[in-house]
Amino acid sequence: MSTLCPSCGRPDISGRDFCPRCGEYLRWDATEEHPRRVRDAPRIEMPTLARSPAVVLLNLDAGVARVPAGGLGALRGTIRNQSGVVDNYEFRVTGLPADWAGPPPTAYLVPFGAGDGSEQDFELALTPPRAPEALAQPWPFTLEAVSRNSGAVAARVAATLIVEPFEELAARTHPQRRRGRRRGTYALEVANLGNAPATVELAGSDTDDACDVRIDPPALQIEPGRRATAQVRVAPRRTLWWGRPVEHRVNVDAPVPQTLAFRQLAWIPWWVPAAAALLVALAIALLALRGDPPIPVPEVRGQTVEGAQQLLVDAGFKAAPQLQERVVGDPRQVGRVIAQNPSAGTEVDADGAVLLQTGVANQVVSVPNIRGVTLDQAQQLLNRSGLALGVIDPGDAPRDALVDFQNPAAGSDARLGSAVNVLLTVAEEEAATPTPTPTPTATPTPTVTP
Repeated sequence: MSTLCPSCGRPDISGRDFCPRCGEYLRWDATEEHPRRVRDAPRIEMPTLARSPAVVLLNLDAGVARVPAGGLGALRGTIRNQSGVVDNYEFRVTGLPADWAGPPPTAYLVPFGAGDGSEQDFELALTPPRAPEALAQPWPFTLEAVSRNSGAVAARVAATLIVEPFEELAARTHPQRRRGRRRGTYALEVANLGNAPATVELAGSDTDDACDVRIDPPALQIEPGRRATAQVRVAPRRTLWWGRPVEHRVNVDAPVPQTLAFRQLAWIPWWVPAAAALLVALAIALLALRGDPPIPVPEVRGQTVEGAQQLLVDAGFKAAPQLQERVVGDPRQVGRVIAQNPSAGTEVDADGAVLLQTGVANQVVSVPNIRGVTLDQAQQLLNRSGLALGVIDPGDAPRDALVDFQNPAAGSDARLGSAVNVLLTVAEEEAATPTPTPTPTATPTPTVTP
């Protein structure tokens, strides 16, 4: 048995459920509107029918929805399949951000007049966010029904979402504390976090009525999601010439009230007189404790270490010189000062040490024992061994002072011409008073009486 499509007249030989030409459902029971055709019936030539698109009715109960930002609203309506084709329809919203609308579920509809299931109610959820980008204005959009069978838009309807305004303002001041002698300037930043333009009036006052407060500009026009800045200037009415700082509190009337602090400084701080007196006392103490004036270093090159030390002592130096040896090839430089630091003529403190570089030969000799002898005797013993008398401590000791310590020690090896440093002790003169010898007394001879 062959069935003819009631919409386009195409015969169905394969027994399909839907017409391959127009998509009409072919398995309806035979009625006067859709008679069945038998295979053996004479073929009737029918005129070619123009293919008409599926007809879907999309109707909204109201085309406008007012929804507060961050709230929930809905548009309700009905979708009806007025075509002769069974189809499924998905809803799509164009003209709104993707997360603002929740499309209804897919509608499964049979052809109109085929019984229940050709019409379905739906609800479109609208959820604009509570954010500046959800501007308080009408948002036109389109709701479309898209055929899942063909992928084409079967119907569309226009609607409008009106987002209601909300106000949210924030303010902050930076810095919140200033200090100065004449004035302080602050930046007051106001942010419009709402979805409608806002006008903000600003005012300020000093709690003690001791300052003039000026805000420029006194009013701000701020678009949604934008920020604007005003300058707050605080100027004390009285000049603070001397004394401790004075702190002023300023209140600013803003969307979020601000409290500012201005620390007024005196032109002459309170601690200046005390510091001046302290500096004077310190200067007097420094003058009293100041040591001897700098001393020019004498020329000591070519001298023996003993002679160089004597020149330094005579110049006023209190510290003993420091020695450094250097091997030389000229015999005339052996045992002599060949360099000095600081150089001659340089002014240094009396407690400063002068570095003396002495020449020595590349020959090793044994250091004699000079402990317990006088300074002159020690010099003679050292000269016999090819050594020289080095630094003498104390430098102003008399020549008859005894050597208490020597460096290098006796018996150690030293290069020819090396200086031996000595530590002296002043010998105490003992007054030797001779003990008187008693004069013997003559014993009288006894007289023998006959």
